[in-house]
Amino acid sequence: MTDQISFNENLFNACPTGMLAMDQNTCIRWLNPALEMMLNISGNELIGKDKNSLPEELQALFDETDVLHLSLNGDGERWLQRDVREVTDNTESPLRLHFYQDISRQIKARQERDQLRQRVEELTITDDLTGLANRRATLQALEVQVTRSRRYGNPLTLGVVGISNPFDSASPLPNISVLTFTQYLRDRLRWADSIGRYEDQLFLLVMPETKQEDAIHLLELIQQECLEGALKGLDSNPTPLIKVSATAWEKGYDPQRLIQYTLQNFNTSVPRH
Repeated sequence: MTDQISFNENLFNACPTGMLAMDQNTCIRWLNPALEMMLNISGNELIGKDKNSLPEELQALFDETDVLHLSLNGDGERWLQRDVREVTDNTESPLRLHFYQDISRQIKARQERDQLRQRVEELTITDDLTGLANRRATLQALEVQVTRSRRYGNPLTLGVVGISNPFDSASPLPNISVLTFTQYLRDRLRWADSIGRYEDQLFLLVMPETKQEDAIHLLELIQQECLEGALKGLDSNPTPLIKVSATAWEKGYDPQRLIQYTLQNFNTSVPRH
């Protein structure tokens, strides 16, 4: 029997997986060298202690979660994946065996990946579907033009075009309808105008050197042309219902205020016959 106990102890000590045993009083009975290395601490500092008597940075060992996050003083952070098994010792006392795998590298790699993905998104300036400027790039273009108008007093108008499903305003338009409309819009406006997809079915038109009445006239022409069949090739796909608005920049307007006023002034959508 003693030989068997010694064999088991040697086996646990040689195991590369971190192991820890807690008794029925939730005190640490023992741990193996692999866990000592993961925690960078001697087992003698832990054996016999419960959650309240452990150092604060190690109290997460008692958390009832599959992944433990430990902040070790002077040794950075650790993430341990844990599995628990119920056993009894040679005195028939219940023990909870905790098995730990150090997954810190995987977690840090995932965090770095997420940070890189976020950075790529921040650098991306085009909308995936339409190829137009995305929300970020459109706001940057508007900021540039507002700054220019502040400095030189040049006219500037912001147009907003909203499209929707004529049969069910709550349902999104199919991609082909959005693409057909944005291609028409791209061809219809001047090279100096910036078009951006602000939301899924909402587009901002930054129109420098343009007075409000001229912008409204152009947007109403766009409405009428689309109503009369300018959006060709949609076949059985719905022709978007179009709503427009335009606001001229004035002193004291920053980009956000200009957008806010323009969105508040959407006119009535052109009816579908």
